[in-house]
Amino acid sequence: MTKENDEKKSLNPVADRVEKRTKEISIKSEKLINYGLDILKDLMFKLLEVRPREYKPRDYRPREFRKKESGDEE
Repeated sequence: MTKENDEKKSLNPVADRVEKRTKEISIKSEKLINYGLDILKDLMFKLLEVRPREYKPRDYRPREFRKKESGDEE
């Protein structure tokens, strides 16, 4: 059957067009999401390959033990 015959036999051609367009959009959206997920997956693997620099904790000195600044009283 041809496309025209299918449209003539359809009871609601508007609903058929909406359904067809919805399927097309759904397929395109699925491809876009999968592409984005692939990019994120690649990014995660690249980040896992990078080794962070060695962490050195800062020397913590409470406020009262710090050197007094130039405007403070002695």
